[in-house]
Amino acid sequence: MVDESKGIPSFVIKLAIYGSILFFLALACLRFYASFLEQKVAVISHEIEQTSLQEVSLSQQLSALKSPNRIHTYCRDTLNMQRSANVVVLEIKRNE
Repeated sequence: MVDESKGIPSFVIKLAIYGSILFFLALACLRFYASFLEQKVAVISHEIEQTSLQEVSLSQQLSALKSPNRIHTYCRDTLNMQRSANVVVLEIKRNE
C-alpha cells in the first residue's frame, strides 16, 4: 500500500511509528533506571555521612581513653594502684 498524498509506503510509516514508540519506551526505562541509581547514591551518601560521624565519635572516645588522667583514675580506682614516691628513671646509652 502506498499513501496517495505523499507517496510513502505504509510499512515505512508503521515502522516509523513503532520505532518512535520503542524509542520513547527505551527513554522511559532509562529514566526509571536513572531514578533507581539516584536513590542508591542517596542511600550510600547517607551511609557515608553516618559512618563519618561514627568515626569522629570513636576518635573522641579513643582520645579520652588514652589521656593520662583517665589512665591514672582507672589504675587508682579499679586496680587499687597507688602513686609511688620513689620513681627512678634509667637512661641507657647505646654504643654504636
